[in-house]
Amino acid sequence: MRVRICNVNELGEGSAKSVQILARRVAVFRTGGQLYAIDGDCKHMKASLAAGEINGAVVTCPMHGWKYDVTTGACLNEPWAQLRTYEVAVEDGVVWVELPA
Repeated sequence: MRVRICNVNELGEGSAKSVQILARRVAVFRTGGQLYAIDGDCKHMKASLAAGEINGAVVTCPMHGWKYDVTTGACLNEPWAQLRTYEVAVEDGVVWVELPA
């Protein structure tokens, strides 16, 4: 399922956007000139990762400081807390994320 997220100009470098898609929250990040999408909730306490601090490819959860690599979804604190990643595309200035069916 392909989902429209926002216009690409809404995501400046080092920023993020969180969207609720049915029962799933997805966070889209722009870092290093690239766009990445991962599950939007921290596995620890379900805080929104889009509200976290972004430093390069790492986002830090605003609640308790868990760190995630936005390029791979890997949790740098707890290996079992891997987040799903999603394919991102930009077409005609619109950001799209591909979710599994």
